[in-house]
Amino acid sequence: MSEQEAAEGRIDRLLDAIELLKEDRREAAVNVLRELIREDNDFEDAWLWMSVAVDSLDQSSLCLDNVLRVNPRNDNAAIALQRIRGPEMRMERKRGRIRMYRDLALGGMWLLVMTLLYTLLITFAASWS
Repeated sequence: MSEQEAAEGRIDRLLDAIELLKEDRREAAVNVLRELIREDNDFEDAWLWMSVAVDSLDQSSLCLDNVLRVNPRNDNAAIALQRIRGPEMRMERKRGRIRMYRDLALGGMWLLVMTLLYTLLITFAASWS
């Protein structure tokens, strides 16, 4: 079998997987896509459709990472990945701000405690002399 025929066969199986997805037969589609990816780990379209076929956002994110690994200019994958990771990134920024405020408050509390202890020490030292 020539390289051309092999590529055409992979495309035919990819189209079969897409049809399975349209029929809501995800498990069968995932099996076909998994086989295609095993044969060619750089099969961009198989990774892209796998991101649709899998069950979790984490799995979709991993598939989209692979699409972008193969083709960093794939705008569809980049947009989909941004939609998946956008809320997570916004939440992490909020957590970062909360940690900063917590650390500032903790630092302020220790500064106050040390100031009070120093004041008490000076007061007791002055009363003993």
